[in-house]
Amino acid sequence: SEMVVYEAAKAICALPNIEPQELSPAVNVLQLFLSSPKPAVRFAAMKTVSQVAVGHPRMVSKCNEDLESLISDANRSIATLAITTLLKTGSENSIDRLLKQISVFLSEIPDEYKITIVRSLQRLCLTYPAKHRVLVGFLSNFLREEGGFDFKRSIVNSIISLIKQVPETTESSLLHLCEFIEDCEFTMLSTQILHLLGELGPGTQAPARYIRFIYNRVILENSAVRAAAVAALSKFAARCPSLRTSIMTLLKRSLDDEDDETRDR
Repeated sequence: SEMVVYEAAKAICALPNIEPQELSPAVNVLQLFLSSPKPAVRFAAMKTVSQVAVGHPRMVSKCNEDLESLISDANRSIATLAITTLLKTGSENSIDRLLKQISVFLSEIPDEYKITIVRSLQRLCLTYPAKHRVLVGFLSNFLREEGGFDFKRSIVNSIISLIKQVPETTESSLLHLCEFIEDCEFTMLSTQILHLLGELGPGTQAPARYIRFIYNRVILENSAVRAAAVAALSKFAARCPSLRTSIMTLLKRSLDDEDDETRDR
């Protein structure tokens, strides 16, 4: 029975402190099951392969060709597992090709699957920090696509987390977030990003580039976002003497704002 064989392979993969050479026969069996005509068998094999990839990515990389074919699997759970596994096992050179395949897939799946892939992309950026521009750019593109609050929040949180862990992503990431708040329907995300801009923007090489994006929020947004934008501008004025006069001129225009909090800030 193929399920008996599968359970044996799964048990071997679950053994603690197993050596790669001992794992190889089980991975070979799972690789065969990845092309099974039965969705349940493909899913079971895919799930186990994904778990093995966490501790032994090189061992699983020999399955990459099979995994790539599963990106187009009719079962979205299998396809999502295939993508997240490829993001663990792929080399730095394969990232660009993988992203092209993922971009088509992401537009066709529910947000819950998208969020799983976003987290995998974040981990990939930590593995290959030299690819941060490509990966952050890819994530930010999906901020402009259709998607619910949780999906957009997962991208924003991933970008912010990468700023903290890979500091060289800071300036390009802040600009991507600035572009997002130009057309952001979620007040919570806009205020979160404005707070981040107020904290990090003044310390960048060209802080003036962020002022326009922030002031646009003062003009165009609801009261909560306007208040956050005024607070961010105040931080730029406090820490960037060269910008202080022009920012003070902008802030004076908010003294007549209809919202008490915005005026107080």
